[in-house]
Amino acid sequence: MYLLLALGITLVVMFIGGAMVGLIAGFIDGFSGNQVGTTTSMSVMVYAGSVSILLLCIILNWVFLKLGFASYTIGRAPKIARWKVYACVIPVFACLAILNNAMPSQELELGYSVQESYDWMRSHFLFSIVIIAIVEATGNLIIYGAVLREILDWKHRPFIVIPVYAAIMGFISIIVTQSPFVGLGFLVAWVEGWIYEYSRSVIPVIIGDVVYWIIVLSMIGTSWGWLAFLPFIVALPAYLYAIKALEPTKPID
Repeated sequence: MYLLLALGITLVVMFIGGAMVGLIAGFIDGFSGNQVGTTTSMSVMVYAGSVSILLLCIILNWVFLKLGFASYTIGRAPKIARWKVYACVIPVFACLAILNNAMPSQELELGYSVQESYDWMRSHFLFSIVIIAIVEATGNLIIYGAVLREILDWKHRPFIVIPVYAAIMGFISIIVTQSPFVGLGFLVAWVEGWIYEYSRSVIPVIIGDVVYWIIVLSMIGTSWGWLAFLPFIVALPAYLYAIKALEPTKPID
């Protein structure tokens, strides 16, 4: 139900937003006497799309939060444990981002449109991070705070639900990035799924996603392949420590 609701709102807003962007761009071209498509540059379309995305996020948050379709809390863990988890997810997702960059053939596998988008985001770094943070926060509120929470409350079988969810997200990552590295998308979703299962809070997931994208965008065009070992000596201990800190308050069957 939650996914269908979010999908319906997304389609309506994107359809209306796309129609408005096309109408305004056509009007500007006609008024200026330019050839049709002159104003639809990468920057113009990105900024116009960003406005539509921000509007979509506001509507989704209003529906899911204000109307009470899903309850989002800071989780069950005490304050000290929460801050330990927040501190741990930063190195975990930073190392996952480095691992993303360390794959030597990934850049060659990226489609032209994807690579072009990454290049644009890097050249507009702060703007891109703000938009990504808003989108990630909204998406995590819906995916984790509503959908995954509802499934786990209905059938608390995390050893089945989380791997299936991670496999789905890994497959989606192939479509989005046009890359065969399904393992990284699976790993990111796996880590997020278990952190949410233990904490029942979307905050560490949001922090992790934002850190991940900051590192990914910062490393575009660089090669830090020699740092690929970091997930094994930094991320794994930090992840295990976060899970241990949440152990006393984890949900039980």
